[in-house]
Amino acid sequence: MKEIFDDYLRISLGEEVQAPRKFKQFERNYRRFFPQDKQARLLDIGVGRGEMLSSMRDWAYPNYLGIDISPTTIRFCQRLGLKCQQVEDSTQFLVQHPETYAVITLIDVLEHIKKEQVIAFLAALKGALMPGGMVIIQVPNLQAPDGQLHRYNDITHEVGYIEHSLAQVLMASGFEHFRFQGFEEFVFDTPVEWLRRFFRACHWLVVRFLRGVDGNINPAILHPVFCAIARKE
Repeated sequence: MKEIFDDYLRISLGEEVQAPRKFKQFERNYRRFFPQDKQARLLDIGVGRGEMLSSMRDWAYPNYLGIDISPTTIRFCQRLGLKCQQVEDSTQFLVQHPETYAVITLIDVLEHIKKEQVIAFLAALKGALMPGGMVIIQVPNLQAPDGQLHRYNDITHEVGYIEHSLAQVLMASGFEHFRFQGFEEFVFDTPVEWLRRFFRACHWLVVRFLRGVDGNINPAILHPVFCAIARKE
């Protein structure tokens, strides 16, 4: 997969432009979890096109940093004036920065990590958090209807998660306090987005009913993407 990660911006992300919709989505879904202390140190792992880094900067946190193994995503974000650096090994970077960060964001990254490496990576991530620090982990939701579309959209995805499996790896890596929430895609208060939310709710009612009839697993979160908010004591 090195060939893909070395040119990830072109091969996987396509357009060399940030997605403005993500700024509103991050504002609605995540900003409330960031500390009141504007001098807090923040880390974004797997920067992509830098929307989370731009959000951190726009929310007036000067002490933010992004890391990524892909040189193309780092060059793109640096051209935007964002603070980021390329690393060879994210786990090793975390080990070298113990109890440093108040918030670490992991947006659409964990699914790229090999299953046998996930627990060590999350344990290193926990070690890099300050006491009371928080990690935000966003992943495709394999318990959602058509969850396979996100799972197999990117050939570099190694594993998929539902609430239970993500809880397993969090607990195994030492996190004891975490909760899950769906990632709200429809964040603009327009008639079209209200209609989409309404019909989505109707669809989910049908999905839950049919899963109940089948006696199947019937989790609460059906958003295509969900996240864990985990805190270090």
